[in-house]
Amino acid sequence: VTMILARRLSTTARPFRVLGLQQIAIGALDKSNLSKLWGGLLGVPKVGDYKSEKENVFEDILKLGSGPTAVEVDLMEPLDPEKSPKVHVPALNHIGLWIDNLEVAVETLEKNGVRFTPGGIRKGASGHDVCFIHPKGNDKFPIGGGGVLIELVQAPDEVIKAN
Repeated sequence: VTMILARRLSTTARPFRVLGLQQIAIGALDKSNLSKLWGGLLGVPKVGDYKSEKENVFEDILKLGSGPTAVEVDLMEPLDPEKSPKVHVPALNHIGLWIDNLEVAVETLEKNGVRFTPGGIRKGASGHDVCFIHPKGNDKFPIGGGGVLIELVQAPDEVIKAN
């Protein structure tokens, strides 16, 4: 069933485009060593931070590269390691992809058996509309991220124009 659904989507015109990598998110119980590595030793500049009780996260936001195709590197730690979501497990928490039309992408992917996490489309840490493909499929939606959470991010006009 999964192969049939994937083949159906891959052989028809897709009503949306994946424009590039928007972010990677790396988690740890304590992000201080990650910040030393990425910010200090590798020299990736910190451009902000984000804290959310609802998402159980405190993160440093770094930016790799410049312009509309720069990649955000989010270094995350849980506010409470006993609560969910556990942003430090797995260590590569998620990747984010720029999408030119998020609403159409979600609708199309769901129709083709892709499982999304609860919460729907909402504002993300970077201020863009986002939603997440679940790491694992289930009976109703058999296609997941193969163990990886995948964030779909509505691309701003400058990213769409750059692609």
